[in-house]
This record gives sequence, structure tokens and C-alpha cells, in this order.
Amino acid sequence: MPEPSRSDGLIGRTLVHRFRLDRLIGTGGMATVYEAADLALGRTVAVKLFRTDTADESGPQRQSGEIAVLASLNHFALVTLFDAGAEQIGDHTASFIVMEYIDGSDLRSRIGEGPLAAAEVARLGADLAEALHYVHARGIIHRDIKPANVLLAPSDFPGRVAHAKLADFGIARLFDATHLTRTGAVLGTAGYLSPEQALGEPIGPPSDVYSLGLVLLESLTGTRMYPGTAIESALARLQRQPEIPAALGPDWGSVLSAMTARDPADRLTAADAAARLRRLEPVAAGDAGDPVAAVDAGDPVAVSAADATRGDAPTRVFAPTATPDLQADDPTMVLPATAAGSSPVTAADRRSPARRRIVLGGVLVALLALAGVLFLVQPNEQPADPPAYPAVEGDLGVHLEQLQESVQP
Repeated sequence: MPEPSRSDGLIGRTLVHRFRLDRLIGTGGMATVYEAADLALGRTVAVKLFRTDTADESGPQRQSGEIAVLASLNHFALVTLFDAGAEQIGDHTASFIVMEYIDGSDLRSRIGEGPLAAAEVARLGADLAEALHYVHARGIIHRDIKPANVLLAPSDFPGRVAHAKLADFGIARLFDATHLTRTGAVLGTAGYLSPEQALGEPIGPPSDVYSLGLVLLESLTGTRMYPGTAIESALARLQRQPEIPAALGPDWGSVLSAMTARDPADRLTAADAAARLRRLEPVAAGDAGDPVAAVDAGDPVAVSAADATRGDAPTRVFAPTATPDLQADDPTMVLPATAAGSSPVTAADRRSPARRRIVLGGVLVALLALAGVLFLVQPNEQPADPPAYPAVEGDLGVHLEQLQESVQP
């Protein structure tokens, strides 16, 4: 856990005469989280104080939305909301929520220490999948499943290291209510977006299942499947399926392939994923007990883009590929929605989403290749004006422009 901040002027302050901020836990684009003392009940809590200087005009709506979402949920694998309020800080009124304090680490930090044992991943994954089933049944999509949002609460139960707690519903929304973000907006963390999220398409519960599949695969291997910048990561998932090492075994390969199928309709539901992961626990526990770390010695197993839509397609084996080192989690990405009045999408584009992905992938490949050439040829010169990229009509072109702008320095 982070050390206390010595520069945060709010450390030691008491909110609404009850919650004393004792230690800075973490900061994000929308809020700061503190370890705090509940002076009324004598317990340690976590306080999430929303920033008042955010330029996002939808910030207050997202804050109230997160409070409403958390207040409606009660599940062992979800962080529990205790209270909510507002405090006058300087010239602004800042909203805050009070949650249970998890005296542990998060999955991102744990993966940084090395791959987890397969039995532990199966248990954590089953708990998280159950939590997703619970929220999906209530019409909620989390939309930002990533290791940093999985808190690990210490467990005293024999043979169990930790309990998983899913946190940060800051961009969650009801999928059967009025959308806070218009169709075409991209919200989430680049390395864990589902293909439909990366394309700015409407999403549903299968998107969370896909992201959880990537998180579990990273937990087993210690390597992020789609690292790099936002544009590189988005391109990679549209060009290839996740590579599942054969060393994980056929049971893990089957579950992870079904969770990360390209077509949302082909993915497991959260409930089915939870059931299959529960069945994996005794199988994984019967292994040698070592984390599935040396998976680079085996051949990665992947489902091709064509096979991903067929339930009877055989697993295909590819040669191992080098993967860049694990990087720090990218921040949650919020890209603007497609503006009204943009170029219309042709009937052919609507009929062929796969074709749109291929076109987008081809254009992005050209972008990356050109950027690499410029970097190698002129490493010491000032950056030149942005090159002229190939024109792509319709919503696809708009999404490409937004993706380019999101990674501009």
C-alpha cells in the first residue's frame, strides 16, 4: 500500500465531523482515496473524495451515479458502501463516499511479484465472476475490469491467500436505462478493453466477461496480453485473439478462450464462467502448486478470428511470440462520443462489423509503421507536424480520429 502523502493538505482533516483522513491510498483522474478513521464507530474506512477541478462536465453525474450503484449492491466480492456526503473544501463543495477499508494489496501489485498459482487464480476468478453475475442481473455493467480494480482482502481460511473484492464503479452504468455516455464513447482502460469497447460500439455484460478473461490470463502468466500505448493496445486486440499458453492445460485454455471470444454472443456468461472456474479449483489445486510462470516454454494456444465465432472450432497452436514487459496500468480512458451529423455509415458497413475492424486495423498498422520510421530516422530532431493519414469515411473514421487524439502528447 502507498505510504502516507506528506504534501496532501487534507491529511488530518475530518469530513462532516466524523471521518478523519489519515493516509493517502491512491489518486486517479476523478478522485483521491484515503484511509480514514470513522470517529463515530471506531473503525477504519476508505474515503473516496471526488475532485472538484475536473474538466469533465459529466463528473458530478458520474459521482452521483457511482454512489447510487454502490448503495444498491451487497455482495461478498464487492466493496461495500457505508456512507456518502459532501464537504466544503476551499471554494468548492466536494462529494465523497465512505467504503469498507481493505487492508491488503490489489491484483496489479500482486501480479508484479510474479504469476499467481493456478488454484488461487481459479478461486479469485470464480469470486469475481460471481460478482459480475450479481451486478449484471441488476442491469449494471462495470466497464473497467482490470487488476488495479481488484482488491485482495487477506483471508484466514486455510489454503486461501486472499478474497477478491471488485472496486471502482466510477464508470459503471445501467445498461437498460438512459446512457450517461452516448453511443460511440469509449470508457475503460486500454489494456483491458473488449473489442466492442475499443471500437466504440454499444456494450453489454459480455464486455465485462472479456475483460475478466484478460485479467485472469495475466494473473496466470504475469504478462499483460495487450500492452503498449492506447492505440497499440486497441489495434492488437482487433488483429489477434489472446494467446493462451498450452502450458496452462486444456481446461484453462477452454475457459479463457470462451471468456475472450471475439464475438460477444460466443462468450460465457458471468454465471457460466463462475461455475467453470469453480470446477477448475480442485484441478488446479492438484497440480504441483507452482504458479504457471514458465509458460513461455510452451506454445501459446489461440483461437483465430474466423474460428472465434464457431463453437466447434478446434484450438489452434501458434509459435511463441515475444511480449513486451508488463507496464503500469494505463489510466481509465474516456474518449468523446461520435459527434452528431458525422458522415453516415453505409449499409455495407452496418452489415459487416468484421470488415470495419479489418479496415481500422489496416489503417492503424500504417500509422504505427510510419511512427516507427519517423522515430528511427529523426531521433534527435523536434517532432514534425502530424502526417496526413489515410481518410476513412463514416463512424469508423471518426473513431480512428478520436483514438489518435487520445494518445497525443
